Amino acid sequence: MAQPEQVYEECIIHEGDAAVARLAGMGLRATYFEAAVRRGHDRSSQVTAVHPRTYKGQVMWAETVAELRTQLLALNQGWDLGYTNNYETSFHAQRSVAIAVVGGDANCGERGFSPPKAARRRGPVTAKRIRKNLLGQQAFDLPEFKEPPQDDELCDTWFLMLNARENRMYLELSLATSLGADGKFGLWKERILIPYISLQGAVVTPMEPDEIEPPRVNVGRK
Repeated sequence: MAQPEQVYEECIIHEGDAAVARLAGMGLRATYFEAAVRRGHDRSSQVTAVHPRTYKGQVMWAETVAELRTQLLALNQGWDLGYTNNYETSFHAQRSVAIAVVGGDANCGERGFSPPKAARRRGPVTAKRIRKNLLGQQAFDLPEFKEPPQDDELCDTWFLMLNARENRMYLELSLATSLGADGKFGLWKERILIPYISLQGAVVTPMEPDEIEPPRVNVGRK
């Protein structure tokens, strides 16, 4: 599906005190993400050699999502669970913020010459969410929004990207506005760089589930 035409805008990168302030404006702290990463790492470290080879990354993803949700729900400040079209997020309707956890590449979590990309090709639901990030409420006039949007779809979707390297987990919370030709993110509106987390033992980048186009039900005459 074609991406909406986009005028290039320079990405805003927040780091250090600016990142702390930007997160605070969203009702977030880096400690929530650290707790989620550590939980995911602890659980994935229990995976053994007899498990399927991809299972460790899947556990890392699922447990990170679960702990982030636990941290945010415990705040009792309006965070909720999003899963429209099986797209797992934490979201805050009033702040128009949804957070999805994805594996990132080696450019994740640092300011470098190349912008970060997802570790794996993204699917149709991510593409839909990114069009909402770019177009705002106008996106709901597009053909893919055939049904009234759910509360989590009304939010801007931020991506908590994680990449494991050198016994560390590098991470950032960033807002994408396009997918590249390779389907692994193209342009970013904002990137919030969060300090890396040192971990013991084998550290693995999360592996999120493949995205599947939601089924379409055609009702004909009997």
